[in-house]
Amino acid sequence: MRILNRSMLSTTSDQANYQNNYKLWDRLDLSVAVDETYKGLPVEALFSMAIRVNKKRQFLFVSKLIAKHLAVNPVLALGTGTLLASLLMEKSGIAPPPQVDELAQMVGSGASDAGLMRSAMEYRVALPEKTLFIGMAETATGLGHSVFQHFTNSFYIHTTREDIAGLTPSFVFEEEHSHATSHRVYAQEGILEDAEAIVLIDDEISTGNTLVNLIKALDSQFPGKSYTSLSILDWRSPAQQQNVAVLGAERGIGISVLSLASGQFELHHGSSPDDGGLVNLRGQSSAELAEADHAGELPHVSETGQRYLPLTGRFGLSSAEHLGIDGWALRTAELLQSAEGEKPLVIGIGENMYLPLRLAFELSGEALVQTTTRSPIFAADEEGYPIKGKAEFVLPDSAGVAQFIYNLDFLDITKIYLVAESVADPSAWEPLLAYLEQKAPVEWISLTKVKRRGSAG
Repeated sequence: MRILNRSMLSTTSDQANYQNNYKLWDRLDLSVAVDETYKGLPVEALFSMAIRVNKKRQFLFVSKLIAKHLAVNPVLALGTGTLLASLLMEKSGIAPPPQVDELAQMVGSGASDAGLMRSAMEYRVALPEKTLFIGMAETATGLGHSVFQHFTNSFYIHTTREDIAGLTPSFVFEEEHSHATSHRVYAQEGILEDAEAIVLIDDEISTGNTLVNLIKALDSQFPGKSYTSLSILDWRSPAQQQNVAVLGAERGIGISVLSLASGQFELHHGSSPDDGGLVNLRGQSSAELAEADHAGELPHVSETGQRYLPLTGRFGLSSAEHLGIDGWALRTAELLQSAEGEKPLVIGIGENMYLPLRLAFELSGEALVQTTTRSPIFAADEEGYPIKGKAEFVLPDSAGVAQFIYNLDFLDITKIYLVAESVADPSAWEPLLAYLEQKAPVEWISLTKVKRRGSAG
């Protein structure tokens, strides 16, 4: 049995020796040390530090790459997934995509190259074991897809916070420091049972507790798998690394932990502020809803009437089925007919990250992509601080779940495409639509047919 902890293969890593002390007013004092990064990838390209409005954990490493809290060019988000996929390939004895050095330079510089990314996306390989990839909700669902799309003989699924009517989750586990703690997985029969290896994808490992909880939950119900964790950041201390090693030894399972950057942080002082200056969205909109339902829809619904697409991966996708996203993104971009010279922002909702990301990639070289989030972050229009403006709204069709969107006033955009996986009650979307219409003209799209609560079918 081989247990790897915090391992980036020697051919793809640099010593970083990065140290910084983040002092954000009187609210946060935190030291960060990064000792290793993916070769050619500067630490400054990966994250910024922000204050989190959460008593359990008062700070957040705000990713500059995953298109969640910050709008990014989709090429950078996709390239990040390819770099993580290359770590798994090398661990498995497979040559990585030939473009990885250029991609690392591109991601590190922030200067997108759509042609380079498109050629890298064509690189797909087979792994030596039957492998299931699991992306972590809500921030890493798109990142999980961006890794998975490079593998030909595997399955992908992402965890979800949602309760699906009439379905029992395959398993449930807890994330202690999160604002929404319970993760559920609704896997097709046989996917978990048949997998020989499981790859867990998240944007960040902070303490390793979530990773340990997830592996315990999986191994208890589906024993005998090997595990690889892929993340952009790995902050575990030596003691926390040892926890993962002990778990592997106790259960007789192989666990590898791979990341694009590794180091440690120390919180000297942190406090959670009141959420002053928050914009609570209200208002009415006359925006017309377009339906782009050519991806089909599943028979499942939430308790509040939300419908689902197979292509999101919430219920599992094979590698062959995942290829259908290529055609979906092209068809949807053609349907929208983005104008020449347009600077579009594609906004996804919550866990639905990858389809808006791929749509933005096909729309325009000037496109940005961002998704709404459950994560409450303190906003302040201060130099060097990443979250300068925010708005809160009640996520439609979700039994009152709060969502946030950040920094829209600070983007250079001429059009907004609001992409909803499902619209059960169009009127519930009006506060968000009215807010977006103050920023730019809005095109509102549902990826499933609009069926109001209580309607037949």
